[in-house]
Amino acid sequence: MLKSFQFSLVLKGILLASILALLLSLVMGVLLSYTTLPESELSTTLIFGASIFVAAFITAHQAGTSGLYYGLAIGLGFILLVLILSAIFWSETPSWLKMGEKTILALVSGGVGGIIGVLFPKL
Repeated sequence: MLKSFQFSLVLKGILLASILALLLSLVMGVLLSYTTLPESELSTTLIFGASIFVAAFITAHQAGTSGLYYGLAIGLGFILLVLILSAIFWSETPSWLKMGEKTILALVSGGVGGIIGVLFPKL
């Protein structure tokens, strides 16, 4: 029997991705402050991709089906949330190339996380 697409799971996944991104940013900030790690674009990209991947994995695992759809929805929802927040808090317009890169990263990491989340065996 097919389960219907649960929009509430997507909203929970976007919230989870946001919380994970904030926590990973806090950890990275502490590491950058107290160690000699160099600050680079790679760290923000890693935080962005990892938080979406984990949220998509958990959400798709809970849903049990349609992992690609849940992962893509979480990636798209998260990138829209980032766009809205950046429009509110920053006056300059974002670089379209950077936003394109972030969108592709969000969709790929969300899709892969969702697929792996469905395939992961339930314990």
